[in-house]
Amino acid sequence: MYLEETNLAKAQEKGEGEKNEEKERVETPVEVKNAELERLKAELEEKTALADEYLSRLKYLHADFENYKKMVDRERKMYEMCATEELIKRLLPLIDTLEAGIASTKQCEDLTSFVKGIELLYQDLMAALSKEGLKPIKVVGEKFDPYKHEVTMTVIDDDLPEDTILEELERGYTLGTKVIRTSKVGISKKAEP
Repeated sequence: MYLEETNLAKAQEKGEGEKNEEKERVETPVEVKNAELERLKAELEEKTALADEYLSRLKYLHADFENYKKMVDRERKMYEMCATEELIKRLLPLIDTLEAGIASTKQCEDLTSFVKGIELLYQDLMAALSKEGLKPIKVVGEKFDPYKHEVTMTVIDDDLPEDTILEELERGYTLGTKVIRTSKVGISKKAEP
């Protein structure tokens, strides 16, 4: 108990001593020569001007960057529009052929010529899309690839190797090297022992 009171008294004396030192420091006038004061003012003005210049540059850079983002967005939209326009231009003759085919069905009663016209139209459409990079995925007889195929049916067949594609239920396509639609397929499985 005595030790605690002694330590408390020492701490209070120390705290008062520090307060007195602070008062002495505050109360002691600091003499600054006019030359030193002028130098400090000039340095402050110089640093303030430099900070203002940096702030101005930052604002200009920010505005330039915003303008750049808007320009890139406009260019991207323009490129998309041009690509779409080219595809539509290639498909317009197919639309004309379809219209002519629809008009001829009213006059023609021959079903075979109508089917032949549809087949030709399909070939033209696939030719136009293949120029854009569209390719069908080959499947029947191939080994199952989960990146290109989606299994919707399995068939027990001990004659073929396992995971061989037997049937294409829906055709898949690639655009360049990217698969844009997987093929829905039926594959072979071995009978369980």
